[in-house]
Amino acid sequence: MLKRHHHLPFLLLLLFSSSCTPEQNKEGSFDQQGRKTPGQAKIDTTKLGEALAYLASKSFEDGINEVLIVQDDHIIYEGDSTHQAHNIYSCSKVFTSTVLGLLMAEGRVKLDDRAAAYEPLLQEHYPEVTFRHFATMTSGYSAEGRSRWNDENADWSWTPYTPEEPHFPPGSHFEYWDEAQMMYGRILTNILQMPLKDYLTQKIADPIGMSDWSWGTERENADGIPINNGCTGVRINARQLAKWGQLYLNKGRWEGQQLLPETWCTMATSNQVAANTPVFDGDRARSRGSGSYGFNWWVNSPDGLSRMPDAPLGVAYMSGLNHNVCAIIPEWNMVVVRMGDDKNPPEGKHVVWNEFLHLLSKSLKST
Repeated sequence: MLKRHHHLPFLLLLLFSSSCTPEQNKEGSFDQQGRKTPGQAKIDTTKLGEALAYLASKSFEDGINEVLIVQDDHIIYEGDSTHQAHNIYSCSKVFTSTVLGLLMAEGRVKLDDRAAAYEPLLQEHYPEVTFRHFATMTSGYSAEGRSRWNDENADWSWTPYTPEEPHFPPGSHFEYWDEAQMMYGRILTNILQMPLKDYLTQKIADPIGMSDWSWGTERENADGIPINNGCTGVRINARQLAKWGQLYLNKGRWEGQQLLPETWCTMATSNQVAANTPVFDGDRARSRGSGSYGFNWWVNSPDGLSRMPDAPLGVAYMSGLNHNVCAIIPEWNMVVVRMGDDKNPPEGKHVVWNEFLHLLSKSLKST
């Protein structure tokens, strides 16, 4: 089977000629519905190929091998490595905030509860920080120490749960900061009194048929419970990631069950950070989420700093290192996943995906 995108036209022919045979298994909605050829789905094959060729040109060695496109609950394009599991890096942050959405639905916390009520470590420097601040990267949280990765960066220290003075008052700035997400995961673990992964397995993964997945841990909390790393470490494949996208696209419904509140899904995938919120001038200042960030989802909006002017306004996407992306496009009832373990596009994912979705729109015959 072909492995790299250099032979994209032939690969497309292979996939389009074989994709009309439905595949039935127990993994989830789009698996049970099977596949459609682009023709059956009213998609222009040539223009779809052009869009995919562009995405491949902006990818590195993993190309589009782990790309999956689902529309109207049918697979319309699938690369040849979508069953290959690996870390999805910061796409994992959506898993962390999904735990918050579920806890809110159970009445165990509120979005604007102060997190220090659940974690004594926050009481000195972060008494006013809320769950909303953590989910929107506006907490100002930072921990003692420099980066464990031997670079000039204060994020990702060896002591992510040892708070130092905040970078800014909560809510006053946007700062994409992994240590804040690690602390966020610790607080949610304290509330659950169990690992986040175990809770999500019960609430989401098992109901959507997502078996055989893992989530790396970052030490233990004060009660000795392993803390799944709130910022990274979920290990799944493209089909499994697409299911999470489809769950949010369907406003939390999965085969007749309301697994997540509709209101949570709407809020999480809508902008929650005012466009005029300053981006903190620190080590991660290139991540510009003002006007472009929901609850750990990146979103498209007219005035966001990471806006995608040529893509539909409803687009929201999980974003992780090494060009891992899961995008939902409500206007097209579509989920698009690109996974890999190579590198990010240097111009920024929002730039690449703006053009990719613009080209993909030209393939939709009904639009």
